Amino acid sequence: MRILTRGDFDGLVCAVLITEAESISEVRFAHPKAVQDREVEVSSEDIVVNLPYHSDCGIWFDHHVSEQDRGSRPDSFKGKYGLAPSCARLVFEYYALPEWSDKYRDLMVAVDKIDSAMLSLNDILRPEGWVRLANTVDPRTGFIPSRGYFMQLIEWIKAYPIQDILEIEDVHRRIDEYVRQYGKFQEMVKENSRMEGKVVLTDFRSLPEAPVGSRFLVYALYPSANVSARVFYTPDRKHVTIAVGHSVINRTCGVDVGNLMAEYGGGGHVGAGSCRVFRDDADDAINDIVGRLNSGC
Repeated sequence: MRILTRGDFDGLVCAVLITEAESISEVRFAHPKAVQDREVEVSSEDIVVNLPYHSDCGIWFDHHVSEQDRGSRPDSFKGKYGLAPSCARLVFEYYALPEWSDKYRDLMVAVDKIDSAMLSLNDILRPEGWVRLANTVDPRTGFIPSRGYFMQLIEWIKAYPIQDILEIEDVHRRIDEYVRQYGKFQEMVKENSRMEGKVVLTDFRSLPEAPVGSRFLVYALYPSANVSARVFYTPDRKHVTIAVGHSVINRTCGVDVGNLMAEYGGGGHVGAGSCRVFRDDADDAINDIVGRLNSGC
């Protein structure tokens, strides 16, 4: 069997669990939109995780509200779908190996907290433990993990406690780079952000590449905003990603972000989601999304 997942922290934890429960030969990454558009080859040997359903897959796990409301969830399938704080939680419940209760208790608490953005201001400004590690495998921080690093983390998480993992040279180097760029990232956020009603809009398209840093920092810098929209080019610069999230500090936005993003071919949760649009369509999409957010928040 193979795993097809997102290259982020939730996808990482899913891979840790599934590689213990199944015989896995390969882990592949995919963008949700690419799966929706059938740009990714999928077969009955694939376990599709934290991604939209694909009719050719063997097993499917997902927890995004947009999949339920867009009607793409099948009536019958092997795996588990449900509204949960993380996709890893569904994988954990599906296999329910007895030894996981103690071995992965803290990890499961952390992945639920991180993927559902239930973070404190202290988690944002002074990340520790699993939150610190998650920053090194979150494409939305600017760190796109290599396959080699991702696969190493799978094995390290199985073998070592988090404090030992943080001291591994490859992990430590990424954390140091994240810390080194913190000041630059903060300035880039300030220079490229503006308030539009209740929305703080951060547009990184004028930069050669998106800087490395926490996507949650904007809420500390703009505490009056109750929702953010972050805009940046995909690596090929043919598309623009629009990532939207409820503020983790000012929790007053009532818009279902996942379903809003689904209208643009994306998806997500009630509190966070993203979509990918062609660059020529981006300005119209951004203006419409910001307007919809302000109307609903």
